[in-house]
Amino acid sequence: MPHVVLEKAQLTPQLFQALEPFALKIDNGILKLGDRYINAAGTTALIESLAIENCKNQSFFIQLSQKDTSLTVRLLPLTDPEKSPGVKMLMAQIAKQIKDSSATIEYGKTNLQDYLLP
Repeated sequence: MPHVVLEKAQLTPQLFQALEPFALKIDNGILKLGDRYINAAGTTALIESLAIENCKNQSFFIQLSQKDTSLTVRLLPLTDPEKSPGVKMLMAQIAKQIKDSSATIEYGKTNLQDYLLP
């Protein structure tokens, strides 16, 4: 399953607010991040996502999970979309937004290195 671990990252209210919804036109479709939801404990967040590629629509949630001092960006297993390039690009964009929110955050383990920007 595609994922990005962000080291030295905490799912704080400030970090949650830094996640900006966006729509991005790509060659064969549109990628969109919508509403965000966080649990009461502040340990898990969900981001409503949409990938339209080659006339195929996929609605799903990207999950942020806090564990000690790392934050994992992954797909919510209940929505399980096809792991298309657009889906992976959305996950990488979220990881980049989080990384850019603090100079101390670093990329950890991932299988999305081809989609991550420095």
